[in-house]
Parts: sequence; C-alpha cells; structure tokens
Amino acid sequence: MSQSAATECSRQIAFPFFKEHRLVANFDAGDVVTDPGLLLVREFDERIGFTPAIAKVIPDPRNPFYITHAHEEILRQRLYQIIAGYEDCNDAKVLRHDSIFKAVAGRLPDGAPLASQPTLSRFENRVHADVLREINEQFTRIFIRTRPEPPEEIILDVDSTNANAHGLQQLTFFSAYFDERIYHPLLVHDAKTGMTLAVVLRPGNVGGARELLATLSYVVPMLKGAFPRARLSFRADAGFCEPYTLDWLEDEEIRYTVGIGTNKVLKALPANFVHATEKSYEYTRQPQKTYTSIRYKADTWRHARRVVVKCEVTALGTNVRYVVTTRGGRSKDVYVWYTQRGGTSERYIGELKNGFEGDRLSCRTFDANFFRLLEHTAAYNLMVLFREQVRVPEIEHASMETIRQKVIKVGAVVKQTARRVWVRMSSTWPFANVFRAVHRAVMLVPTD
Repeated sequence: MSQSAATECSRQIAFPFFKEHRLVANFDAGDVVTDPGLLLVREFDERIGFTPAIAKVIPDPRNPFYITHAHEEILRQRLYQIIAGYEDCNDAKVLRHDSIFKAVAGRLPDGAPLASQPTLSRFENRVHADVLREINEQFTRIFIRTRPEPPEEIILDVDSTNANAHGLQQLTFFSAYFDERIYHPLLVHDAKTGMTLAVVLRPGNVGGARELLATLSYVVPMLKGAFPRARLSFRADAGFCEPYTLDWLEDEEIRYTVGIGTNKVLKALPANFVHATEKSYEYTRQPQKTYTSIRYKADTWRHARRVVVKCEVTALGTNVRYVVTTRGGRSKDVYVWYTQRGGTSERYIGELKNGFEGDRLSCRTFDANFFRLLEHTAAYNLMVLFREQVRVPEIEHASMETIRQKVIKVGAVVKQTARRVWVRMSSTWPFANVFRAVHRAVMLVPTD
C-alpha cells in the first residue's frame, strides 16, 4: 500500500454495524458549511439598512492605521452568530474561518479570517453608557421607517424579566424570588410585531417602574412625531402601577391599562358584586367569571380613576383581579384586551431569551453586559423584521427554531472561483422550495 493510500485509510472512520457495504466516513469533502440561509438574512439586512444603523452610533476610538476589522463587520459577525444559534463569543474561534460567516461580513471565502474572540470581547467592553441609549433609539427609528403604512394604534407592552448571572458580574444581586443572582432588564415591545423598541439593563436589586419613564421619554416622542394620527396605548402589570407613571401617561394622552395591587379599601368597593358572583356559583355549581367597573382613588393618586374588576369563582375558590384604565368600552372587553399581553410581551421575552440567548450576560462590567443585551436584542429585532416583511407562510408566524430549520440550516459546499463564489446546497433538502420562496420575497423588499 502506498503512503498516500495508507494516509487516506487512516483518515477513514468505519462503522461495522452496516452489513450491506463497507460504511466509512472521513473529513475530505472540502469547504462544507451549515448556515447558508444567513445569506437571505444578510440580503434583507442590506435592503433595510439594519446593521449599519446600529453600527454608526458606536464610536471607534482605535487608530485607523491599525484596524483590521471595522466596527460594522464586527457587529455583523456577532449578530449573525447569535441568529444562527452561536450565542457565545468563544464560538468565533471556529466561525471566523467559516465561508458563510465571511460572506455575510463581506469577505471572500479564501480571504482573511474574521475577528477572534478577544477582538469581539474588546469590542463589547469599549462601548460606554452614553452609547447604549443611542442604540435603543435606533431600534425605535428602525421600527418607524420599516412600517409599510402608518399604524392606527401602537400598543406598548412593558415588562421585566430576569437575566441570571454567570459569575459575579458587576451590579448583579441575589433575588429571593428567582433564587439566583440576576440582572433585571426592562423591555418595551410593540405588541403587534413583537419588535423591541427599547431594552434597559437594570441592576439585580432594581425593579418595578424604575427607568420606565426615562425610556418612554424618548420612545414616545419619536413615535408621535412619525405617526401623529396613531393612538398610543400602554399595558403593564401591577409592578408598573406607580402614581407618577399613571400621571405621565395621562399627560402624554396615552391610553393605559395597568394591573393594580389590592388593599382593604379597594376590596370593599366591589364586595356586593363579588358576593353575587359567589352566590351564582353556589346556585349553579358552574364556574363563574364576571366583570364590572368601579371608581377608585388611592391616596397617592391625583384623581379617581376607572378600575376594572374581574371576579372568577370555581371549585378552587374566589379569584378577584383589578386593572386601572383609561380605556373605554365594556369591562370584559377591557380586561380581556389587558390579558392579551400575556400572549405578546411574555412570548416575545421568551423568544428573546430562548431563541437568542438574550440573558447570556457573562461580561464582567455592567456596561459591557448592557451592550451584550443590546446585541442579542438587535439580532432578535432583525429576525422579527425578517419574519414580518418576508411574509412567506412557512415562516411568517414561525419560531426562531423553525426558521433556523427551514431557512438557515442546510449543508452546503462553498467554492471560490475567479468570478464567482458558489454555494452548492444539498439537492435533497426538504425545504429547498421554502428557501427559494424566501429569496424571491427578500428581493422584493425595497432598498432603504
């Protein structure tokens, strides 16, 4: 046996379980990639100008004579790693040589590798606090300019979540509720699309409505300036029911529906209504759910407000809930509209955390973790816009994992020639028609 043949045999991996033929594997197929669907996202990104809009507000203090990787290229490398499911900077050790990731960053397959993990980490750690708000403002601006037509109503769903610490990061604190050391991010979503208009990283011991008005103070004027005829509505749970929040929303003419905690005075007001619902259950032995509205003024409120009351009586007992609102209509309709936030805000946060690892905040400093949260949110927002505007049935309402399966993840061979870069995908891929349909839709997206 020749030396070359012996070398080839030594590279083979045999599988004796297969009896029909000799089944072997090796690693000589050439430049095979697994994420060519990122090219579709990259083309969409180019047309709406998403990544450049974020990159332009990030200052670059480096000496231009020694720059190998531009800020926009580094940001795009990081976002597309997250989109493809590689949430950690350490993944760049391998992906910086990947032909598809090079292509989405604008480099040829045979060109120099992309940024290394230390370069990505330095990038995340040199973004300071004054830039973080500017990135959030860009999220809102991108939302505004990607609306196909002025919306009649914009519903702001506000919520908070936990981001568990992966060590002793700056300004993380132990939370008895979550039984973890955490950060406590605040998020503002557009209820219809799920796009995050702003996200604020807060220390682990900060909750409630802290930072809310500071965030809305720049989000709301931008929305009003762009869509003066649109109605603005606000939904949040009881953690955000502060007197100054309600006053501010009314001053800004924003309709709100906010959960409210209970007390003895508030409980006493609908007592007859609750008693009647309990009597109906005793008579029918069927679950009862009734709604009414009352007028209520807390000591810290500047005037009385409408409070919608939901009373539910089942074999498990009586459950009474309250929301304060300026929204008109039947009590039931208002309360049902309020509960829809459970299927919007909580779902969007879940997708950010589970589909984009938005709580993977393992940098040492608070500002670096804030920027990392913004990176993951940017990746999420780009895919929200992609899913919304491409409008191919198979992905229009799909989860991120489904989009990865049907659009992004497929084996392909990449080859660079004198005039072309060829990406040859599997001829037996079951979602080839979906890929083609998405490509046709992307090419119809207007260029920004």
